[in-house]
Amino acid sequence: PRFPSEPKPAMTFGKNPKNFKKKGQKKKIVHPFLKKEWYNVMVPTTFDVRNPTLTPCNKTAGQKNAVDSLKGRVFEVSLADLNRDSNDKYWRKIKLQVEEVKGSELYTNFHAMSITRDKVCQVVKKWHTLIEAFVQAKTLDGYLLRVFCLGFTQRTKRQVKATCYAKGSQRKLIRKKMMEIMVAEINKSTLKELTKKFTQESIGAQISKECSKIFPLQNVLINKAKILKKPKFDLTKLMELYQERPELERKEKKDEAVTKNKAAEKK
Repeated sequence: PRFPSEPKPAMTFGKNPKNFKKKGQKKKIVHPFLKKEWYNVMVPTTFDVRNPTLTPCNKTAGQKNAVDSLKGRVFEVSLADLNRDSNDKYWRKIKLQVEEVKGSELYTNFHAMSITRDKVCQVVKKWHTLIEAFVQAKTLDGYLLRVFCLGFTQRTKRQVKATCYAKGSQRKLIRKKMMEIMVAEINKSTLKELTKKFTQESIGAQISKECSKIFPLQNVLINKAKILKKPKFDLTKLMELYQERPELERKEKKDEAVTKNKAAEKK
C-alpha cells in the first residue's frame, strides 16, 4: 500500500491511456434471416392442399449441409389447412415428417395425429362414462403404429334418469370391441389408406355402431396415433404418395366449369 506522502509513479513515456484500443471489436450485426433460404413443404395426395406451408433453413455453409438439417423435421398442421372441406375439423392436428428434399421442395409423410385440448374439454361431460382403449398394430406396408381411442356413453331417447353410467362389465366389453376394430382396420390398410380413415372419422363411426349393441355411445374419436417403427426408406414408395389423383382433378375441373357458368349467367 502506498502512503499519501509518497509521490505517484511516473507514467511510461509516450503511452497515453486514452488511445489504448479496446479489446474485442464489435462484430457487424447481420440479420439472421439473410443466411436462410425458404423451402416449400409438400404433403401427400391424401390431402387436398399440395403446399400448405413454407419453412426456412440456413444455407449450406462449409460442412453444414442444409439437407441434413431439413430431413426429419416435423410440421404440425391443422386438418382444416390440409383439406378444403374440413373447416369444422380444425381440432384435428396432423404431424408430417420430411423424408426427402428435392431442390426447394420438401416431401413429407404422415408422422402422428392428435386432437386439441379444447376438443377434449368439449366432449368430456359429467354424468357420462368415458371409455378409453389403445392398440399397437402393423399396417400392410410395414409401419408399426400405436392408436388411441375414446368414447362416451349416451343417454337413451326417453331417459328420465340424469346419469348414464356403464357397468364395469359393459366397459370391458366395449374396450375389447374397440381394440378388435382398431387392430382389424390397421392390419388391412396401408399408411395412406389409414390416414384417410383417420381424417374421415370412419373408424370412430364403426366403433360407435358396433358398440351400440352393448351400450349406446357418442363422440367416439381416434384421439391419438403415432408411428413407433418405420420400414426401410424407399423413395419410389414415397413418390407414389404424390401421384396426382385423377378423380380430384376431374372434380376441380367440374367446379371451375360450374363457377364459370354461374358467372356467365349473372352477366
